[in-house]
Amino acid sequence: METIMNTPNQPSDENLKDLVCPDCRAELTRRRTRNPDACEMLCGGCGQIFDVCDLETVEKLKQT
Repeated sequence: METIMNTPNQPSDENLKDLVCPDCRAELTRRRTRNPDACEMLCGGCGQIFDVCDLETVEKLKQT
């Protein structure tokens, strides 16, 4: 079983649970792939991918 290690840039799941898409207001979820990228989250509505390791992106998603 493979575990994802937290890097210094990677926000914890606790900080990401209330993020919503700025366009369609749907909740963001982790992408499910063979090789998951801990920084990518996927919009459940429109399918956009967001980089949550970028602090500016996270602040933008929290403001909406």
